[in-house]
Amino acid sequence: MKRILLIDSDPVTAGLSAKFLTNFNYEVEVATTGKVGLDKLNTERYDLVLTDIELVGLGGFDVLKMMNKCFMDVPVFFFTSLDDPTTWIEADSLGAKKLISKRKDYINLPHIIDSFFYSSHDMVA
Repeated sequence: MKRILLIDSDPVTAGLSAKFLTNFNYEVEVATTGKVGLDKLNTERYDLVLTDIELVGLGGFDVLKMMNKCFMDVPVFFFTSLDDPTTWIEADSLGAKKLISKRKDYINLPHIIDSFFYSSHDMVA
């Protein structure tokens, strides 16, 4: 079973998303801040980090920057309402594997993750 670290400051979104992904046979652990997420990454093994960009305190971009600095080799998907071209460019430049829109792609989230794990690892919009 693949393990996902979900980082989202909104407890409703985090709880619903975790439950949704669990129904598709993913093991999901939730962190409500970027700092807590990084602490979990230091102590646990995950197959994917699914993080919002807008977090309380340390934001999603900062989380990925810290992961890169610490050579944490875990794929990162941004799961966010910020899905404009500027955000996409920034996510790509930092090495994010995907940018998933909460507004447009939520219902397809398990399929998007399945596709990543069971096919190419190239970044796809």
